[in-house]
Amino acid sequence: MVKTLYRPIDSAIFIYFRFFAGILIAQELINGLFIGKFHEYTAPSFHFSYLFFDWIKPWPYWGMVLHYGLTILGGLGVAFNIQYRISSVVLFLGYTLLFLMEQSEYINHAYLYCLISFWMMILPLDKKESTKPAWMLYVILFHMGLAYFFGGIAKLNTDWLSGRPMNIFLGHREHFPLGFIYSQEWAPLFFSYGGLLFDLLIIPLLIFRPTRLMGMILSLIFHLSNVLMFGLATFPWFSLLLTSMFFDPSWPRKIPFAAQYFPPPVQATPEVRPRSFVVLALMIYGVLHLSLPLRHWLYPGTVSWTEEGHMFSWRMMLRHKQGILSFSILDKTNHKYFTIDPREYLTDRQFKDIIGKPDLILQFAHYLRDHYQKKLDGPVSVYASSRVSLNGRVEQEMIKTETDLAQEVRSIMPYKWVLPLPTSIHLPEFMMTRKP
Repeated sequence: MVKTLYRPIDSAIFIYFRFFAGILIAQELINGLFIGKFHEYTAPSFHFSYLFFDWIKPWPYWGMVLHYGLTILGGLGVAFNIQYRISSVVLFLGYTLLFLMEQSEYINHAYLYCLISFWMMILPLDKKESTKPAWMLYVILFHMGLAYFFGGIAKLNTDWLSGRPMNIFLGHREHFPLGFIYSQEWAPLFFSYGGLLFDLLIIPLLIFRPTRLMGMILSLIFHLSNVLMFGLATFPWFSLLLTSMFFDPSWPRKIPFAAQYFPPPVQATPEVRPRSFVVLALMIYGVLHLSLPLRHWLYPGTVSWTEEGHMFSWRMMLRHKQGILSFSILDKTNHKYFTIDPREYLTDRQFKDIIGKPDLILQFAHYLRDHYQKKLDGPVSVYASSRVSLNGRVEQEMIKTETDLAQEVRSIMPYKWVLPLPTSIHLPEFMMTRKP
């Protein structure tokens, strides 16, 4: 195994990766400036945070402008190899801090970009050696394998196999370029099973040389259809970038006009001395990231309902939640109740994201507690009701409404105030109702 990890490979693949990865991550941030994500950091009076990272908050408006600008420059600096060490650190820290500043902005590909930018900071992608050890390529492709494999495993559930979330998802996109396909009765099951098979089979197809070209063709079809679904999103293009890296590491030398940017290929295979601490670190890193997506099995209940163990697990497009959310405040001094409309404090995106997510509900309840204790100059209790429809089911209460959320503590442990998903409630004749 050590010999395989340290097998010298053509460094052309790393220069190719560095350029396009830097460009795409910078483009992701530029997109955010124009499609509203920047607004999510500057407009709300309250920001959701990840557990243990609540000390990371967005900057004031011009601080966020500077943060975005520097991170974009970091991505471009990485791409064009301008002060690479500094640029890669700026890119990783800038992008990861943006990721941590607002939990309601969580999306799997943003998490992937954090991991990839970390390795871009660690790996010597600026150096112009003709070869590099193969483990540097493997660690990049490892993340793609994680996303596909665990994304496929997560789809092996009753809702996905019956087409429920896909039915709702396609229903929102019937006005898109491929809407005439999305509106067909067979479309939810076709896209559900197609996505499942693609996720589970694409990495084996790419690993084995005889099926590699087939895998690339399927990836092109799959991701280009995603471009039509998601528009300016960079993830389909980033996925194709990683897919192309399964081919011979020297293939980028065939790109027209690119030869001048690659170091000359070596004829003799240089000897590379393995480093045991590198192998050990890679093993620990691999075990950690193979274990993290499995942690939801440690929690009771259905993960798509409770959300416990959902994030950082490559669980994509598995649930659609909509419903009604309300908060009540008890002024303990004057013994008076009054209700709160969360939309007075949250953006539309934040409000849509908080519905059906217990940890976000608890965070907002704590914000209301602190805000009204200061405003009323006395102790308060905070109660919430969240009636949620999961993947088209009848709306059900997911919170014990008698729970004073002001007294509950955020934790990695399961929340006892979250009600289980009723297993007896289904949506009869689901596929007969095409519109969500």
